Amino acid sequence: MVAVNPWFVSGNDGNGGRAASVVFATARLADGRRPEQAFTDLVGLGIDRREAAVAVCVAGGTPWEAAEARMAGFDPMWASLSASSAEVAGGLLELYGYFDQEVVLDPDQNLTASHLQQAMAAVEFLPSGYANQLHRLLRTGALKEAFLSLAEMGGLRWQDNVLFWHRMGEVAGRLDPLDDEVAAARRRCEQFARG
Repeated sequence: MVAVNPWFVSGNDGNGGRAASVVFATARLADGRRPEQAFTDLVGLGIDRREAAVAVCVAGGTPWEAAEARMAGFDPMWASLSASSAEVAGGLLELYGYFDQEVVLDPDQNLTASHLQQAMAAVEFLPSGYANQLHRLLRTGALKEAFLSLAEMGGLRWQDNVLFWHRMGEVAGRLDPLDDEVAAARRRCEQFARG
């Protein structure tokens, strides 16, 4: 448990308190703490949970305004988590990707992401936790990882879905053909697309 520091609590209602929270969260992340742990540390100092979450998101590289806007989607959860520990709240924020640093995809990456989303739409059921993880990969620009993960899941669940494999082949064609993992997954996609 982190001891309460009045310096953080007293200046918490203005930009000075926010800046101090971000500096503290940045230091905690630099020390090797995970975002949900830095969140818990800030809450342990007496920082409001919502503000602590935004501060950790900003410390991870997201602009304050973007972190605030993203937090709006999480605002309804605070009432239901009021009796829960800061660790539980931080863990949920991490699980749902709140602390992720989103990237702006260039037009080529956007097209690749679109093909991945079309492949996902071609399947009858995508487990919600898995769908959440894929969404996080797309938002953070990890397109190769999303493709490889989806190709692996497809090999386990949707081997006979020709449309899925056709769409996955389109994705593979947009990724680095010299990458051994991508090349192997592309061959599987082509094999399954033939039916």
